[in-house]
Amino acid sequence: MKTVVERARHLLDGWRTAQEVISHKATDILAKPNSVIHGPVIKWTQPVYGKYKYNIDASFSDPLNMVDIGICIRDDQGDFVMAKTDCFSPLCDVDVGEAVGLHTALQWVTDLHYDNVDFVLDCKFVVEHFNSNLGDSSELGCIIQACRQLFDCNFQNSHVEFNRRQANGVAHELARVAPSHASSHVYDDVPSCIRDLIANEKQ
Repeated sequence: MKTVVERARHLLDGWRTAQEVISHKATDILAKPNSVIHGPVIKWTQPVYGKYKYNIDASFSDPLNMVDIGICIRDDQGDFVMAKTDCFSPLCDVDVGEAVGLHTALQWVTDLHYDNVDFVLDCKFVVEHFNSNLGDSSELGCIIQACRQLFDCNFQNSHVEFNRRQANGVAHELARVAPSHASSHVYDDVPSCIRDLIANEKQ
């Protein structure tokens, strides 16, 4: 019967062998970059004809103790319509900040009297929470409930959807520059910080 030490050595030898195999595979991949299988390219897509798309994102700044929000409206041709930045403090959980971003967008669009809108976030949890009918008395649940009330009262042919961060770059960039304004700011013309992004995403 093998001793405890022998079994330990056997396990260690097996681990080392496995690491060598992994290392060789990694070397082969680096030596042959064309053999790497790439995943699908994720990019922004325009809404269907007659609709608008609102991309929404929140960023979180520890040094400033602030949550920054970026919102961009584009039409069914991918053209810039309007954008908005906003911020609030103190810092909060990521899901709460993203939900506040959604509420900010819903309130803004309500004031603009737009309909036929796709609201898009890259926070899957908030989107799933919004689209469920589950009750929730937490801080996040209360914000989601306020979002649903705005949505149900003002939007007939609209949706709240999830998209990955790679397709939400414009809103993310707007959130990043939000602290450059002392309060909420609306852009009627495409700001320079997202001009190239929008041009590239239209191609």
